[in-house]
Formats: sequence, C-alpha cells, structure tokens
Amino acid sequence: MRVGMRLALALLAFCLLIAFPEVTKADERRDGGYFTLRDESGEMITMTARELDPGDQYIAGDNRLFEVVRTEGDEVLVRFVETVELPDVSGELLGAQVAQAEEGGGVVGIYHTHNDESYVPTSGTESRDDGRGDVLEVGKTLASGLEEQGLTVYWSDNSHIPHDGQAYIRSRRTAVELLQNEPDTLIDVHRDATPPEVYETEVEGVPATKVRLVVGRQNQNREANLEYAKRLKAVADQLYPGLVEGIFDAKGNYNQDLGPKTILLEFGAHTNRLDHAKQAAEFFAKVIPAAAGLTPSSKQAAEEQISGGASRSLVWTVLIVGAVGGAFLLISRGKIGSLAGFFRREAGLGERDPETDDDR
Repeated sequence: MRVGMRLALALLAFCLLIAFPEVTKADERRDGGYFTLRDESGEMITMTARELDPGDQYIAGDNRLFEVVRTEGDEVLVRFVETVELPDVSGELLGAQVAQAEEGGGVVGIYHTHNDESYVPTSGTESRDDGRGDVLEVGKTLASGLEEQGLTVYWSDNSHIPHDGQAYIRSRRTAVELLQNEPDTLIDVHRDATPPEVYETEVEGVPATKVRLVVGRQNQNREANLEYAKRLKAVADQLYPGLVEGIFDAKGNYNQDLGPKTILLEFGAHTNRLDHAKQAAEFFAKVIPAAAGLTPSSKQAAEEQISGGASRSLVWTVLIVGAVGGAFLLISRGKIGSLAGFFRREAGLGERDPETDDDR
C-alpha cells in the first residue's frame, strides 16, 4: 500500500480517537460506594455510582444544569451553569393517550448491558452471577407497557457478563442485532447504586422509583441523543411530575453512536424494591411514544427537535473529516513534512523513500 493512503488512514484513526474515544474503563463504582454531587455552596444535588469526569454535566430534576469540576474521594464538586429550558410538549400531549392506543405505531428495541443487576430488598443480592438479574424484569415490564400502546417491541435478555469495562463492547453486538429491526428508539435498561432515598418517589399516589437518563458525550450522536433525553424528561414532567431524577451528559459512548434516539435509563438503585422499579417502567412506557415522536401529535415536533441536535453533531463530523482531508492534502503535497513524519512514526511506517513515495 502506498504511504499516502496509509498516512491518511492513520490520521483518520487519530482524529476519530480524539473526537469519539471509546471508554473501556468501568462506568460505575463496584466497591459498594457512591458519589455525592455538591455545588459551591455545599448543597447536595444528587448521588450516583457513576464515575464522573471534569466537563460531565447533569440536568437536575428542577432543570438546573451543573458541570463537574473535580472529584475528591466520594465528593464531586459541581458548578451551576444555567437553568435549562426543556422543549414545550404540552400541545403534543393533548389526547396523546387515545392517539397511542388507536393510531400509535413504531418499533422499540430494549436490551441490558448489565443484565446481572438486581435489587437487594427483593432478591437479597445486588448482582446475579448467572446474569439473570432483576433488571431483566424491569426491561420486560417496559416492553409490555409499550406493546399495550400498539408499538412493536424487540426485547433482548442476552447476557453480557461479567459486569466490567468491556460489557459495553459485548452488548454492542446485541444492540447491532436489534438495529436490524429498524427501531425508532433503542433503550439500554439499568439500575443505579445509591442509598434508596435518591430514587424513592410516589407517582399519582403509587410508590415507584425515579428514572435517570444517561447520554454519552463521546459519540457523534451526542447532540441528538441529548435533545431526545430532554424530550423524554419534558414529557415525563408533564405526565408524571417527579418521575425523572435527572439527565447525565457523561463521559463515555454507551453504544449511542449507533443512532440519534439511543438512550440509557436507570430505574432506581440496588437499594430499592423491584416492584417499585417495575412500576416506574409502567409509567415510563407512557412517556416514550410521545417523546420519540411515535404518536401523530408528536411526530413533527420530535423530528424537528431531535434532528436539530443531529445536525449539530453532523457539523462536528464534517469538520473532523474536513480536517483529515486537508491534512492529507498538505501531507501529500509535502507542505507539512514534519507532521507527516510524526504520523509515520506514530503509525510505525518508517521513513519515506522520496523516489518511490513508498516506505523504506
């Protein structure tokens, strides 16, 4: 292969690595501990077992946006950024329940990267070694609730154990399999690991857990998926106030590069009861159709809002590809020989033979 092509491929890989790095470390604590997020005044914002990094953001239940500054032990310092304005979905929800039952349509894919996760008060353990964790029942309940509204649901109980930093690589195969069914939205169902009070709630007088949404900020669909998460929260706030704990925009990929309406949902924590998490799944099944644009009244607005995020993501992708192409042209024309030498060394190509333009 001629050195120019090999340099282009090396440069492309390098740029994509910078733009969308794949995080293979564990995405959450496995030592039984959790992190407490506090702002500059010491106010507790929330708790989570999720590993956070500077630059990660959190939209709290009251729509205040915070950004992670640093982590010190079990404490995460965050700074207030602004109050986020969620999409106005009130008009879309008029008669939404009837529309979902009579005219609704769409396809949903559901899977579990951490299929071992369980709820201690119910099963006496936080994790099942055989991979048949309680969280599978939460996913199945969510699937049933969506099917009752006329949606086609493909729910996978594939196992991706062990629960480690490579789990998302293993679950990616399942996600890709589900994509063959052309789902309108792809959902990865989890539970968190915090004290029970973080997720305990009542919705319409019924005990349930709250639901946390997680968006990976290291993939080309980040903007679109974040807009989707905001729509999910907006619809939930209208239908079931207090159901959503918040939205993490966190370091990681979570296989969300696979589509613009791909989301990770956490139903309660290991300290909550399974039946409460399943109740949350029943409520949330009523949220997804309108948020994903699967009802007649919500389709246009959802497409406009989510595609707006997709357009911003596309701009970044185009800029990266453009930078790669421009650098390649400069390299091929000998304009930036030092950069070419750098990539040759990084790619292990050796020195270039000026007479043949091939590697020595």
